[in-house]
Amino acid sequence: MTTSVPAFRQTQRVLDDAFDPSSSASAHLYISFGAHRIRLGVLDAQRNKFVALEDYEAESPSSVENAISQLQQLRTVTPLLEERKWQQVRIGIKNQQFTLIPEALFDLNAREEYLKLNAVVEPDLEVVHHHEHPRLELINVFTVPASLQAWSGAQFQGSPVEYVHQTSALMEGILHMAERSSRPQLFIYVDKNYVTLVVLQGLKLEFCNSFFFTSSEDFIYYVLFVLQEKKMNPDQDQVTVWGELLLDSKLHEVLRTYIRHVQFGKKPTGVGFSYRFDTLFNHRNFDLYSLHFCD
Repeated sequence: MTTSVPAFRQTQRVLDDAFDPSSSASAHLYISFGAHRIRLGVLDAQRNKFVALEDYEAESPSSVENAISQLQQLRTVTPLLEERKWQQVRIGIKNQQFTLIPEALFDLNAREEYLKLNAVVEPDLEVVHHHEHPRLELINVFTVPASLQAWSGAQFQGSPVEYVHQTSALMEGILHMAERSSRPQLFIYVDKNYVTLVVLQGLKLEFCNSFFFTSSEDFIYYVLFVLQEKKMNPDQDQVTVWGELLLDSKLHEVLRTYIRHVQFGKKPTGVGFSYRFDTLFNHRNFDLYSLHFCD
């Protein structure tokens, strides 16, 4: 019996009128990689401006290997993945294989042991990486699919390639946007079947975790659980939401039912966007944009 490979369809595409793929040597390529979704973003480093974005989503349940096959196929479809040298390539990894370690306790040789406390590490299939967060005084330890690392090493020969976990991008992007407050602030990022919750207080990280959900009841349970744990008031405290959430969606409806002050997040400040990005919802793609702040 032949097993069909899930097809990926393009759901978003914006290109600045002046965008020239041949100028990649002065541009950054950002890739958000997950089993079910791949997004490509280009930042013109000279103008500090996003000038291109492409989004591809699986039409049915997919896997990491299927997504890598899709990346290989995209080389014939989009100029963003043609062989060329980029000033910087940064790949954001979407999975639950991560853990946060206080900077003062971090030991490079113990990265796999840290991960084993929260996840099952498969050395033959995954490579352990870490990302430093100096302002938060912590280290994010995470895994990268070995096949993805092999693909990117071959694809971007001659270009510096960095790997960052999605939660690192979100924490840095949120930290860049948040205002200092004496009250805890809850920030929510919604993916398909995953929700990442980040709590800051006084620009210090109080909580960060990602949860799998299959229903709106699961979704709101995790949100309310974190609010309760951090002694936040759903009738008073502001909650900011980014990601794959629409105004008329069931998830937004259940949020508004239990939380009085819910607002959609905006594009990050400190970086520009081509006017072509005005056609996109401001609260979408925040994790991709925030890869820019993961230096």
